[in-house]
Amino acid sequence: MNLDDAADELYALPPEEFVEARNALAKKVKSEGAADVAARIKALRKPTLAAWLTNRLARRHADEVAELAELGERMREAMSGMDGAALRELTGERKKQVDTLLKAARKIAKDAGQKASPDLIETIAGSLEAAIADPRAAEQLLAARLSHGLQHVGFGAVDDDGEPAEVISLSEARVARGQRLETTRRSRSKGDSPAEEEATDADEAESDDEAAEQAVDGDEVAAAQRDLEQAETAVDDAEEQVDDAEAALDEQRRRLEEAQATAERLTEELAAARRELEQARDDVESAEDDVEAARKASEAARRRRREAKQKLSRLT
Repeated sequence: MNLDDAADELYALPPEEFVEARNALAKKVKSEGAADVAARIKALRKPTLAAWLTNRLARRHADEVAELAELGERMREAMSGMDGAALRELTGERKKQVDTLLKAARKIAKDAGQKASPDLIETIAGSLEAAIADPRAAEQLLAARLSHGLQHVGFGAVDDDGEPAEVISLSEARVARGQRLETTRRSRSKGDSPAEEEATDADEAESDDEAAEQAVDGDEVAAAQRDLEQAETAVDDAEEQVDDAEAALDEQRRRLEEAQATAERLTEELAAARRELEQARDDVESAEDDVEAARKASEAARRRRREAKQKLSRLT
């Protein structure tokens, strides 16, 4: 199994099943000899409720989401060409398409037993708006593998050359942090470039006070970089602990559900046993009454027999 297939499978699951399924799948893939793929599967983040609903929306309404992305392309062209009339028309169409998809999102949430709160719908709307603003965000939305919502600075933040607005993928934060750390490590290991050496020669021509100030600044930058690396490591460790805690919580919830089901079953069985006991008591009382009546009938029959014998004896 490759990473894409694994992601498609995992992000189609409800959030409460994600961590356990992800860990099990990573373990299975690792046992098959694909340790690198297993590590990348293990790094997949559990989707928030809003991200999960957005993914489900993208899967069930892929055509509408694709139309939304195409609308974004037309809006960027209108902005680049300063076509105000076309932009006004497209803005109305954007509102209509977004409202239609949000209506579908509310239905998906309802069908899943989730409350479509204003914050939840606002987060989904943010991802839809991001897909309009940036084709890269549209690709992420259509892939239906979001772990967090997408945000954008605003549709108006477009350069004169037609470049799309900046989009921030919340689910890519860990990747960006890793890239920054790797860049820092490489820059340290390579040493000074020719440009840096020229800058160093120029600095040597400055006054001693300025050189000292730059040295202090360099120490501060290095210290800040070390602090950043430590903070990033702490964040990664904390997120790993969150994953473990979520997995433990999911397991405890599963046990709770099983215990509740067992308790409900036993309660029903106890109620049935009590009903059977009451019925048995009624049957015993009825049988005792029948026995008493039969005894009385037997005594009466015996008495009639004695009387008949006595009468026959007197006659003979």
